[in-house]
Amino acid sequence: MVIDAAAQSADNLNWTPSVSVVVPTYNSAKTLGDCLESIKNQDYQGEVEIIIADGGSTDSTLEIARKYTDKIYPNPLKTGEAGKAAGVKHAKNEIIALIDSDNILPSRDWLSRMIEPFQDREIAGTEPLYYTYRKEDGYITRYCAMLGMNDPLCLFLGNYDRIKIITN
Repeated sequence: MVIDAAAQSADNLNWTPSVSVVVPTYNSAKTLGDCLESIKNQDYQGEVEIIIADGGSTDSTLEIARKYTDKIYPNPLKTGEAGKAAGVKHAKNEIIALIDSDNILPSRDWLSRMIEPFQDREIAGTEPLYYTYRKEDGYITRYCAMLGMNDPLCLFLGNYDRIKIITN
């Protein structure tokens, strides 16, 4: 069988995969609305479903979540990582995006840019190259974003997982 590489490449450029966004929550009322609003406001052209995996919130988390989705599932282990696993079980789309409830997508094209590498069918996962922050974020958030990590221990070990804003 002969595969026309140019035709396959052109097909990939037209591919707009469906996305399941999994958000683990547990008493996330303070941040969840902004998080879900940033997901809802993406300019992504494909199908996007939002899945909430809740660890038994007792604040208004579930009320906020219901404004954005009816796909809310229990996370009996309550941790963020367990919530991601609980949500993934219910995902139906081609791509799964794991977004923490205190994350706000920094731009309307964030999801499109995160999906772009999947045009190459050899790609199995993506992550942002750098962290962003807002001026009103706490000093720890700003510090970690500028260092390119979410654990300052990485600075001392030299084990960076993102681009450093300070030095590039």
